[in-house]
Amino acid sequence: MPGNDSATAGTRHPTEPGAGHNQHVKNLLGSLAAVSALVLTSCASAQEVADMSTETTEPVETSEPTTSTTSTSTIPPTSTSAPTTSEPPTTEPSTSAPTTTTEPQLAGLPKVGYCYDTTKPQFRDQRDGSFPVECSSRHTAETFAVFRVGSFPRPSEINKVWRDCQPLFRRYVGAPATLSKLDLALILPSDDQIAEGQDWIRCDAIQKEHYNARVGAPRTGSLQASLTSGVPREFRGCVKHWPKIDQAVTFTSCDERHQAQLIPESLFFGPPDAPFPGVETTQRKSKQFCEDVFQTYVPETRNYYYYYPTADSWKSGSHNSTCWALDTEGDGLPPL
Repeated sequence: MPGNDSATAGTRHPTEPGAGHNQHVKNLLGSLAAVSALVLTSCASAQEVADMSTETTEPVETSEPTTSTTSTSTIPPTSTSAPTTSEPPTTEPSTSAPTTTTEPQLAGLPKVGYCYDTTKPQFRDQRDGSFPVECSSRHTAETFAVFRVGSFPRPSEINKVWRDCQPLFRRYVGAPATLSKLDLALILPSDDQIAEGQDWIRCDAIQKEHYNARVGAPRTGSLQASLTSGVPREFRGCVKHWPKIDQAVTFTSCDERHQAQLIPESLFFGPPDAPFPGVETTQRKSKQFCEDVFQTYVPETRNYYYYYPTADSWKSGSHNSTCWALDTEGDGLPPL
């Protein structure tokens, strides 16, 4: 999952020792991988720190992706009557053959503004050959950019699409993909579409159920400009139980008490073509940024957790830090 950031958690005492572990990110079509380092600092003991840290993984679906179907409709033949004259007709009346109209067997090129009911297996494989649906009806993905890269894009081409999609997502939705439940996913054509000559990659805006999984949850309505005026409560990221290692960070309602809350601000380190400033710099600046802003939103706690770009995630366009406020001892953070 390219663009997944590294993380550090802690209190307002950044000089205290901490524990760390690496988070592995799944491959994009077997050709793209991003590895993130996870560092955790806290005033708690080493064992307590290990219990607070997390590495998120998305459950692997075992069902196969759906395929498009063909439907054929037949128009009944038009009846033909004999000409109206005073004399009997001298020729046999002509008849017309039935006219058959066949729906296209494969979906065509995606366009900006199209919505798709992409399935979890299709998100997992990052291939979707389905037809678009109305955005007012159930869907899981909304296309905000389309790139033509050839039928079998190289890893460098896919990385470039990831980088180019980040600012386009921000322009389409209204904010970076690090402030809310919203994120982006890359989707390539199905094998049948590739065989037909389709050679696109589409960038889709999605609403996630899990923080570190690029799988869209079912929804209705367009996401265009949905974050332009800030992150509404509908898209604020709250977690009822902060998970242990190998458990997904699952979003829940912010209307109830919760243990963790995603801060709707992030530190931006540069545009897609900016050079990587180094992991020491991104970690240090992200830590300081989150320490300065998280209590503005959640003054009830002094614990925080943050993600910062690594060299690998930087290549995939992840140039923002992410901050979380945590309650590790009390009865949770108050509802928004």
